[in-house]
Amino acid sequence: MIKRIALMGSGSLGTTLGAFLSKAGHNITLVDANKEHVDALNKTGARIIGAIDETIPVKACYADAMEGSFDLFLYMAKQTANDVAMPQMVKHSHEKSIVVTCQNGLPEPEIAKYVPKERIMGCPIAWGGIFQGPGCTYLTAPPDQMFCTLGTYTGEHTTELDEVAAILQDGNKVTLSGNLMGLRWCKLTLNACFSSLSTITGFTFGEIIDRPEMMRIICYLGRECIRVCEASGISMEPYHFAEREYHFTKLYDFPGDDAPIAEAIAAAEEYLRPAGGKTLASMLQDIQHGRASEVDAIPGAVVDAALQAGVKVPVMIQIWDMIHRIEKGEMTYKPENAFLLALR
Repeated sequence: MIKRIALMGSGSLGTTLGAFLSKAGHNITLVDANKEHVDALNKTGARIIGAIDETIPVKACYADAMEGSFDLFLYMAKQTANDVAMPQMVKHSHEKSIVVTCQNGLPEPEIAKYVPKERIMGCPIAWGGIFQGPGCTYLTAPPDQMFCTLGTYTGEHTTELDEVAAILQDGNKVTLSGNLMGLRWCKLTLNACFSSLSTITGFTFGEIIDRPEMMRIICYLGRECIRVCEASGISMEPYHFAEREYHFTKLYDFPGDDAPIAEAIAAAEEYLRPAGGKTLASMLQDIQHGRASEVDAIPGAVVDAALQAGVKVPVMIQIWDMIHRIEKGEMTYKPENAFLLALR
């Protein structure tokens, strides 16, 4: 039975989810390396603005001040923190501790270097946030439009899976699946498309949806993602929002240059704008604050998988390289960057 929870990485999403679970009565500790943020959380609570305006009391601690063992870790730190955060979790685990990774990209193989596969679950999250400063985060979606999907790394449906789902249900709506890698590729496709384009242009997701020329690029990036999935033998899961499903394998399956822009815009209007239209890519937020981004864990993950599968992804390679150059200061993010991409 899960009694003690640690949420590792209390940034924009972690602060919100941790606050909602705290409000629901769960014994959860928000863990973060940012001491100013931890101090603010303990002193004044988690301030959530944007879709709501509420301050929720929480319990927080520094990453190096954890005590005892935890039954459940909600892992929300970026993949760039794995080398530091994973040993901390192992140190405060017991033989039945569960790790639920809510990270971007394809994180489970890396987590499995530290934790047995049977104790790993993946939870792609379908809502966004923007960190505002110590103790405060901006929520882009109202609570009734916050969704996530959950599955075990082994694909088994276990009693522990149901228990974790019941806990997460107090923070956002949960959809279960026995195809975690299919879920991962659904979320990775969303991020590799919209987050990558947001990072090179500075546009929010909603501003991308408003521009047909940007959505045409989204279609090309998405087509490359589904081709990699097909070649890798992975069945991509649909994207769940509210009571509807959106199939990227259909939206982005087009011949030649005839991208289904109208269909892609209509779908994004329904599933992305309500849940995260005001979202700015986390990669861009990291670059703006002088931090290492997850460029190699998002578009880079698609590129790596494409190389392994023998699939060409020319547009993804271009945008991946461009983000690296922006990160290094060799370029600046601006809308005009989108038109430097050769679509083919």
